[in-house]
Amino acid sequence: MTQQYPEVVIVGAGIIGCSIAYFLAEQGCTNVLVIDEGGISSGVTGICPGGIRQQWGTEINCMMAKASAEFYYSINERLNPEYEITFRKVGYLYTFHSEEAVAGYRRNMALQNSLGIPTKMITPTDAMEIVPGLNSNSFLAASFCDTDGFADDAYHVTNSLAIAAKQKGVQFISDKVQRLVREGDRVIGVECKTKGMIQSGNVVNAAGLGSVKLAETAGIEIPIKEEVRRILYTNRLEERVLEPLLVSFEKGFAAKQLTDGTIYCSYLGKDLQPPYNKFDFQLRAAEVGMELFPPLEKVEFRTHIDGRYDSTPDHQAILGDIDGIEGYYQAIGMSGHGFMMAPAIGRTLAQTILRESPFIDISSLHYRRFAANQLVYEPSVV
Repeated sequence: MTQQYPEVVIVGAGIIGCSIAYFLAEQGCTNVLVIDEGGISSGVTGICPGGIRQQWGTEINCMMAKASAEFYYSINERLNPEYEITFRKVGYLYTFHSEEAVAGYRRNMALQNSLGIPTKMITPTDAMEIVPGLNSNSFLAASFCDTDGFADDAYHVTNSLAIAAKQKGVQFISDKVQRLVREGDRVIGVECKTKGMIQSGNVVNAAGLGSVKLAETAGIEIPIKEEVRRILYTNRLEERVLEPLLVSFEKGFAAKQLTDGTIYCSYLGKDLQPPYNKFDFQLRAAEVGMELFPPLEKVEFRTHIDGRYDSTPDHQAILGDIDGIEGYYQAIGMSGHGFMMAPAIGRTLAQTILRESPFIDISSLHYRRFAANQLVYEPSVV
């Protein structure tokens, strides 16, 4: 009997790998194997706070985010999960503290509006109607997109995608992928610690922070560096005080009240760099946060989590194949926005692997942009 090898091997069972597997199965490609040493959603996906926003500064990100948001709106109907995935369409509200920032964001807003994203520029008074506790004297204007939101259980979302893929025949195993197996100009499979060599005509690197070392085993150099983002979590509040996700790029601050009443917030200013001192970070986050949103004075910081971004030089993902190497694909370098764009990334990668035209043109995020010096800088990274 001839051994049947998987048509596609995906390395990485985070939100990106599971999304690719799901969309491959949706399009009839079910002979798929997903491999992850830690199991499904065992890496940074599992601690992702789950924001879904469409307010971006590049056309490709706006299009990917809009398509992904539309998937999240109907995720329960699409996936039929074991229990309901809570998606809260509460919006993102950005505050701007200088005329320069307001003018710069008007350009972003014009791009968003041209692509059907209903972002509006609003006054501080308008912003206070959305978030009553805001200090309206601390900013000049704000933007708001009411179709943004969040799903604050990224672990459940990822597992639901995996279960939906499994129901169509996709297999998942826990093993350590030690190297890509390359012969000449083709990747022909992977070598695992336990399973040994697994052949496949299509191998997808969706290994997140492990993607760089994995690519190196096939002689591929990936320009990704690790960036730490610390998230602080407060005590739970019975009262809903902060429905939209509140962001100030200039102040380096972001905050959101989760479904369970907890508020998470982060300080993004460049004056503090990892490894963070816990006291200094909390103090700075509290100072900046209370200036913008004084009700934070009444909360207690209870714990924190350090998440890690796999960031590229232009803070954009690396998607697609590699020129001159057959059978190898990448969905890496998410730069902190992998969860919110995972449905569009999964669908476009599945279409690419199946030699179909992606429903969104992802050629600008191809690996070749680094050698060609055609980077696509994203200005709106939180």
